[in-house]
Parts: sequence; structure tokens; C-alpha cells
Amino acid sequence: MQDQIQHAHLLLETLASLEERGATPARSKTIKTQYERVADSYAVDPLTTVKSIQSRLSDHHSLGFLQWTNRNRGENSGQCDEYGLDLGPEIVLDSSDESETERDR
Repeated sequence: MQDQIQHAHLLLETLASLEERGATPARSKTIKTQYERVADSYAVDPLTTVKSIQSRLSDHHSLGFLQWTNRNRGENSGQCDEYGLDLGPEIVLDSSDESETERDR
């Protein structure tokens, strides 16, 4: 269970950092690449597939943390899902700082 919570938090932190850079809404492949960097910075083994990332993103959307958009990119490009944070990135990043401070105690 703790592992599930940790990955959920890492995904939210990933989206917050993308949001701060103006890189949202973002496709799940873009999110996965950034998520792997965030997980690495915490020395955590990341989720390994885009499908597992998409599943977590869907869960976060259902809980009201994320915005979800399905884009139709035309006949040759097909459809893709894009996600953005549905709350201020500072809320997520501040909670990350607090969690890190509590772990260091």
C-alpha cells in the first residue's frame, strides 16, 4: 500500500513540475519520461510501462486531481489523452517539501 501512495505522489509531483514549466496538458509518454526523473531523484524504482502510468493518471482524474482531455489529432495521427493538474502546482510541491522534511527527522 505504501508503494502505491508513493507512486501516486510522484506522479502528482511530476505533473506539478510540468505545469510550472507550462508543459501541460501533456501526453502520458511525456509524463512517463519526467516521472522517471522524479522517481530517480527519490531513489525509487519507477512504474515501468506507459499503461501503468495511464492507469494511475486515470485514478487521479477520477479523484479530481487531474484534468483529462482526449485529443483527435486527425486521420493519420489518431487520438491521444492529455493530462494536466487540476489544482495549483504549489500545493503539490509544498506537500512534497513537507513530506521530505518529515522523512529527514
